[in-house]
Amino acid sequence: MASGAQPSLLESMDGTTLRMINAYRDMGLDDEAGAMLLMQSDGSGDPQTARVEVEAFAAFAEANEAIDVVFSEDPADSAALVAARRPAQTAYEHHAQSHGGGQLLDDVCLPRHRLPEFYDRLDEIAAETGLTLAVVAHAGDGNTHPSIFFDASDPQDVARADAAFDRIMEVGLELGGTITGEHGVGYLKRSWLARELDEGSRRVHRAVKAALDPLGILNPGKMFADL
Repeated sequence: MASGAQPSLLESMDGTTLRMINAYRDMGLDDEAGAMLLMQSDGSGDPQTARVEVEAFAAFAEANEAIDVVFSEDPADSAALVAARRPAQTAYEHHAQSHGGGQLLDDVCLPRHRLPEFYDRLDEIAAETGLTLAVVAHAGDGNTHPSIFFDASDPQDVARADAAFDRIMEVGLELGGTITGEHGVGYLKRSWLARELDEGSRRVHRAVKAALDPLGILNPGKMFADL
């Protein structure tokens, strides 16, 4: 990204996600891979520019020790790769249903250059809690979606999952990110919003809320409850 390239798609899936997708619907993904990074370029409508960008990306990947780098100009290959990414959340739900029913989905967003450290920290959280964590990400803008899987019928497992959820948001803030990139704050993250925003920002949020909802009837008790 720092080279000035503008990929039209840049998605990542960790190894746990690849295995869950194959278990849900065999997409032929590599079960032994540590992760998969999927990049696409439309070259702003120019096929030659697209080819140059993809070749440059492949060179960057190889220079940074990617084990297997391939690219294709065949639209069928492109469609197949995008289709392999698409069922990730459905595969997560399938895994959760057969492993205790619990899933907490997060959406911490980070500066792109902090993503490697974030993934390392997630591995530490998984090891410490004994829970399964899987991550898909819109890597082009640093927007990650870690999922925590747990036994919803086991109070101790639920407590571990809640603690892991909080740890992930804490790490996201430590690395210069935000507690939400797409999904918003709502109920689960409302106590964390006050940790991310300073008092000036909180006053702005409260003022906008009061102007639009003077009676306090729009989604009460959610993101502003702890501000």
